[in-house]
Amino acid sequence: MSLKTKEGDIIAKEGYPFIAGGLISAALFYKLNLKTLAAAGGLFGLYSLYFFRNPTRKPPVLKRAIVSPADGKVISIGEHYERYFFKREVKRISVFMSLFDVHINRMPADGKIVSIVYKPGEFLSAFKEKASDVNEQTALLLDLACGKRVVVVQIAGLVARRVVTYPKEGQELKKGEIFGMIRFGSRLDVYVEDEFEETVRVKEKVKAGESILGIFK
Repeated sequence: MSLKTKEGDIIAKEGYPFIAGGLISAALFYKLNLKTLAAAGGLFGLYSLYFFRNPTRKPPVLKRAIVSPADGKVISIGEHYERYFFKREVKRISVFMSLFDVHINRMPADGKIVSIVYKPGEFLSAFKEKASDVNEQTALLLDLACGKRVVVVQIAGLVARRVVTYPKEGQELKKGEIFGMIRFGSRLDVYVEDEFEETVRVKEKVKAGESILGIFK
């Protein structure tokens, strides 16, 4: 049975195997008097506990506002070709998630998941521009309650080896609601096709489900 993180979970369920593996290995190595390995296992278990944290978020109420789907740093704002659904140059905002950021992904606005496309690929550093084109990724087309359309792309990174997407096509979610995660370093690209005024800058830190990326005009 697949694990699925929900609101109220302090720790993302996807982290349980990593946390348990690290702490159990630490206990076994300690029993075998392999203290260095025991310390390494313990540190990995504790880091996994921190990495898979799931803090509560309170989305803003502005109906035409788009919030960040990820914690991290804004690394790019500009025109970029969206190849899955819009198939043309539109505005894109990219958020990079480091190994120390929360990796839970949240809905940028109220809306319906119209279509989901998964593409296997490489595992370049998610900070690189080329990662948007060649890395493993899942693209979601959203029809928003405000009448606009947005594409959100989950992109695996150098360390990440699994993109997790919970909802099915046709499912409706609220702004800030959890829709997936990416394990261990990655990025999310947000594409908007209509007139949109961004309210963030490159290098700005943002929080999933809370920080406003911009507002549709």
